[in-house]
Amino acid sequence: MNKLRIKRVVTPYSTKYIFAPADHIERFDLKCYPVINIKFDVEQNHWTAPGTTDNLQILMCSFGEENLIWEDDESLIKRPEDKLPSKDTSAKSPNVKSRSQSKHSKHRAQNTRTVTKRIVDDEDKQSYEELHNISPHWRDALLRTEEQLMVRRYSFRTIKSYIAHLRLFFRYYPDVTVEGIDSELIKKYIVDRVRRGNYAESTQNQILNAIKFWLEQVEGRARAYIDLRPRKKSKLPKVLSFDEVLRLFKATPNLKHRCVLKTIYSAGLRLSELCNLRVADINSDRMQVFVHGGKGKKDRYTTLSHTLLEDLREYFKEYRPEYWLFEGQTGGQYSQRSVQAILRRSVLKSGVNPFATVHTLRHSYATHLLEQGTSLRHIQELLGHQNSTTTEIYTHVSNSEKQRVISPLDRLEGLD
Repeated sequence: MNKLRIKRVVTPYSTKYIFAPADHIERFDLKCYPVINIKFDVEQNHWTAPGTTDNLQILMCSFGEENLIWEDDESLIKRPEDKLPSKDTSAKSPNVKSRSQSKHSKHRAQNTRTVTKRIVDDEDKQSYEELHNISPHWRDALLRTEEQLMVRRYSFRTIKSYIAHLRLFFRYYPDVTVEGIDSELIKKYIVDRVRRGNYAESTQNQILNAIKFWLEQVEGRARAYIDLRPRKKSKLPKVLSFDEVLRLFKATPNLKHRCVLKTIYSAGLRLSELCNLRVADINSDRMQVFVHGGKGKKDRYTTLSHTLLEDLREYFKEYRPEYWLFEGQTGGQYSQRSVQAILRRSVLKSGVNPFATVHTLRHSYATHLLEQGTSLRHIQELLGHQNSTTTEIYTHVSNSEKQRVISPLDRLEGLD
């Protein structure tokens, strides 16, 4: 039994899916793992997730479209009209679309582009208007900060993140002026955020970076050291074995999706770099992939696999991309969410490490190169690392040297 009771709840500020198993479902938690931003409501005894097309696609893949039992409360819920094609229609050629398919594809694309507003603090949720209702002098500060970030050509994601953190910071001190902001107020805000929990060390650093940028680059404050940086975790990257990577590719029957995953692994690309690849960036004569505008706005060349080149030629014959190497159903650049959804489905189907992400393929590429004898300096250039210490972390993950170590226990048993 894989029956899942599900309904779509639409409010003025968000859309979400509410679902619960109709009966016992074996390994339910593992099947729900790929769902983006999934949460469990203890009081209502059900799960919730943002009402995105990607989440609907993941639920259909995990439980089967025929096993989704939609609730019929028409006052709050209606069955999504952006329903994905059934299995018998998905086998059709991607270049042949009916008018109705094209209409629904445009509808899905519009839904994908909708920006979801997420409130981080679960203990003190605010409405959309209340979150954005800040004092006039703080609104002016936000506008000037955003303009300065754009002038300095910060990335869209950095601008979005900095503005979101500053908005929450300004709401915390609605009556304080710019002149009244000092290290003690910043410390009080950070401590309160940490006490509420659910904030990683990287988030705390990002909050400080946003406040520091605003004070120094917008308000003209003197450069100051804010002693509120958290200690860094010594985390090792997640890596898949050669066998797991092979199983992952075999669990991806769709040619386009398989090419997406193979391109990331064979060239060691970041998610954004994969989506920014153009057809002209594949240099088959020199067997190189040109990565333009990578992290830090740096260009580089990386490897082009012969196996990948053959797959890309088959992909090009079938899909005929025009400008971007991988394009969406309605044309245009492939979304990062779609790539993440592809990987989640393949991870679930192949049974590899369930915590694997798109970036895990990049880590696996670097680790496998190191195990094959490639120098760290060469790997650093292929990955586009500015600092060699970033690349050296893969020496702690590589398994080639560790396999040569014989445990003392094995030596003792050999003496018996």
